[in-house]
Amino acid sequence: MLKGFIYTVILILGMSFHPFHVSVCDIEHNQETKTLEISARLFIDDLETGLKAFYKLESVDTYEPENPDELDSLIAGYLGKKLRISVDSKPVELEYLGSEVEGDARWCYIEVRGIEKVNSFEIENLILLESFEDQSNIVHVKANNKVKSYRLDIDKKKTTFTWK
Repeated sequence: MLKGFIYTVILILGMSFHPFHVSVCDIEHNQETKTLEISARLFIDDLETGLKAFYKLESVDTYEPENPDELDSLIAGYLGKKLRISVDSKPVELEYLGSEVEGDARWCYIEVRGIEKVNSFEIENLILLESFEDQSNIVHVKANNKVKSYRLDIDKKKTTFTWK
C-alpha cells in the first residue's frame, strides 16, 4: 500500500514538473515543389497552456481531443499569430496542414507555397513566450543545401538568415 502511494506521488510530481520549455521549428525549402515545409514540435502540456491562455479557455485537450478538427483550428489560429516568416524581405502566408501526437509532443505542419528561391529568411517566433518566461524556440532552416539554426527566446524573438 505504501509502495503504491509513493509510486503515485512520484508519478504525479514527475508529470507536473517540467524542467524546461522548448519548441523546435524545422523549416526546409523544397526547390522541386517551390514550398517551405515547416514542422513545429511542441510539448503537449505546454501547447495546452498556451492555447488556454491565448483563447481564454478553461480546458483544452491537446493529447486526445474529442474533436481533432476543432483542436487543429485552435492551433492554426494560434500559430498564425505567433509565427511570422518573410522570405527575401516579403512576408509569406502560412498554410496550416494539421498535427499529430508523437510521445509527449505534438507535431504541427505548415506549408508556404510559391517560394522559388531563398536568399534571406526572417523568422519571428513568439510561440509560448506569453506562457513561459524561460521558453526557448529553436529554429532550423534548410535552404540552398545549407542548414542554419538559432535559439529565440523572450529577449530575442526574431532572427534573419542569409545565403549568398
